[in-house]
Amino acid sequence: MRKLALAAAAFSAAVFLSHYVLGAPQLFYAAAVCAALALSAFFFKKTHRLRIVIICVFLAAGFLWNALYARLYLDPAASLDGVTGTVSAAALGAPEKTDYGFKLPVSVRRNGAPDIKTRLYVFGGLPGIEAGNQLSFTARFKLADTVYSADTDAYFAKGIFLLAYAEGEITVTDAKTPVRFWPARIADASGRMADHIFPGNIQDFMRALLLGDSAGVYSDSVFSSAMSETGASHIVAVSGMHLSFLVGFLNLVIKKKRRLAACAIPLIFIFISFVGFRPSLARAGVMQVFLLAAPLFKRECDALTSLSASLMLILLINPFSAASAGLQLSFASTLGIALFADKLYTRFDEPLRFKKIYRYKPVRSAVRFFTGGLASTLGALSFSVPLTALHFGTVSLLAPVTNLLILLPTSLAFGTGMLALILGFICAPVGIAAAFIAALPAQLVTAVIRLLSRAPFAAVYTSSPAAVIWLVYVYSLLLAFWFMRARLRQLLLPACCCAVSLCLILVGAAVFSDSRGFSVTALDVGQGQSIVLTSGRYTAVVDCGSSSGKDAGDLLVRHLKSCGRSKIDLLILTHFHTDHACGVEEILERFPVSALAVPEPSEDSGGLAAGIMALSAEKGIRTVCVTENLTAYMGDTSLNLYAPIGDSDENERGVVILASSGDFDVLITGDIGAETERLLLAAGDFPDIEVLVAGHHGSKYATCDELLTAVTPELALVSTGYNTYGHPAPETLEKLARTGILTYRTDILGNLTVKAW
Repeated sequence: MRKLALAAAAFSAAVFLSHYVLGAPQLFYAAAVCAALALSAFFFKKTHRLRIVIICVFLAAGFLWNALYARLYLDPAASLDGVTGTVSAAALGAPEKTDYGFKLPVSVRRNGAPDIKTRLYVFGGLPGIEAGNQLSFTARFKLADTVYSADTDAYFAKGIFLLAYAEGEITVTDAKTPVRFWPARIADASGRMADHIFPGNIQDFMRALLLGDSAGVYSDSVFSSAMSETGASHIVAVSGMHLSFLVGFLNLVIKKKRRLAACAIPLIFIFISFVGFRPSLARAGVMQVFLLAAPLFKRECDALTSLSASLMLILLINPFSAASAGLQLSFASTLGIALFADKLYTRFDEPLRFKKIYRYKPVRSAVRFFTGGLASTLGALSFSVPLTALHFGTVSLLAPVTNLLILLPTSLAFGTGMLALILGFICAPVGIAAAFIAALPAQLVTAVIRLLSRAPFAAVYTSSPAAVIWLVYVYSLLLAFWFMRARLRQLLLPACCCAVSLCLILVGAAVFSDSRGFSVTALDVGQGQSIVLTSGRYTAVVDCGSSSGKDAGDLLVRHLKSCGRSKIDLLILTHFHTDHACGVEEILERFPVSALAVPEPSEDSGGLAAGIMALSAEKGIRTVCVTENLTAYMGDTSLNLYAPIGDSDENERGVVILASSGDFDVLITGDIGAETERLLLAAGDFPDIEVLVAGHHGSKYATCDELLTAVTPELALVSTGYNTYGHPAPETLEKLARTGILTYRTDILGNLTVKAW
């Protein structure tokens, strides 16, 4: 078993090195060096010789496999990059609705090369398609290595190498479905059944919990953010916890190990194929098979061996999955549990064994359930917290509490929900009744997550340098005490130091934020706008939206919490377009807002304006329609809101904001164009300003010469991201440079902050 662990670890290490360190040309040299080291192993002592050979051979195999896999799958996909052509393909699943049409996974056939997994986008209507259908279509192909023009390996990690944009109709042939597509069809049917039997307010959660279909859950940005802040995201990513529930329920019925293994091992493979091959689930499945099969062969199950073997298996199937955040978090959590959970449990349990009350079995069972859950949670967090901070910029402070509270109801929801799903296929009314029962613990789980996420300091964010320093301090302190083999009582000291230092950081951030002077920050929300104005303890926000895939609401909440801000005194919308207002509803749900200022909604405002106004009324937020010029005050800072003066479209009917603190002035013009800017100048007297937020994301139709001459800004902030409009326009950038205005862009520099001291 240890030899297998050594071989698997070496192979996996080579794949990770190939992805993060070495380039493609270097892989063959690295493999050659490893092979040479393996041949020279006879120079070493006999006791180490075999280990060195195993390590070197499997390192070389990992390097070679990474290069070969790229030749087999990536190179054929790259040959289609930018090509428009007609292809035949097989549907790998059912279509999913998007804002503009549908998307579905397909396997594109290539002569003389393996099929290429592709994500097909269809704009408009789509004929009924199921997994296994044979398709023929014309599409424009693009290598799946960018998202909104930014380099990414997220698609490659999922085995998707091409993106296809359909042109014209898709021909569907409903031929006999091969056996390999049966699980996908069953999963699609199960999804439809889940929608039928579960109550509407819990459907998306149950689909994610039972089937791993988390698209609906993550479409609710408020709840997905709540899961992230409370450390509960793993419950909607089908993984080891779900397989443990499955095997645990079987163990209640089947006591003998041989029978349990005979039933559970096939069921594990069926469940994995049914839900879909996911790195976290594959890892859990291999480890469960090792655990169940070891007694049959009279071998001891070694967690590190099964963990490394499962990682090698996943990387054999797709070495690009090394870049998957889900894979890294899953293995990091399991490694932490394997290394630390038992030791932590022993340290928690030892001081209690000699207590008189511990003699009573109910008390002992309850305490051990609590300490076991706490030990497993802390073990899982030990390695996953740094990765979560790295990938998502969040460190949940409530994760141990959240997981202890939701563990039991989640297991009940999974078990009863799976039973309800099966009964739904047998007899729909019985399934609906069982689903009603299963929904009760599921609703409890979602309620706990939402409630805990409202805690003032549920999470800290790595956008704050102080949080990063604190995280490094915590790990340094705990590692020092761990290697000193400190007892539980001795670990209380570093735990207290960590808690006290965190409190100092949080309190310090709040005090420091209240004591600062006036500042303006343009957040990097992609192609959109969100401007934060702070003056002492007051906070105003102008717009919150994005049209380039970023969650503007979540980014704004993270920024405000990182700065120690606890509320928004005034939220101003320049106009009701998605790139300026799509994150407003999330803000109203997640963050205290005292007042909202908006232009009067028009017929062009659409459902976005109606939703914002309705939610504002529901929350009891004072809402002001800016139909005439208004002035609001934030301590020594005045906010002058100029009523819409244009009338040609929604952009021109925007509110303009002039923020002034002493001699420091900031002008925000929203998306109004040059003609409306001239009307604004004619209607009002504007001072010389220090900061101009460039109009319409740097469009050539805004920020006219007359405006620049009238207000003479010293610097300009351009809030922009990936777009197809050409923002910021070269003409605008050249105009700003010609007039000596320093220009800063969010798409290049990220968040931009200017302070008036």
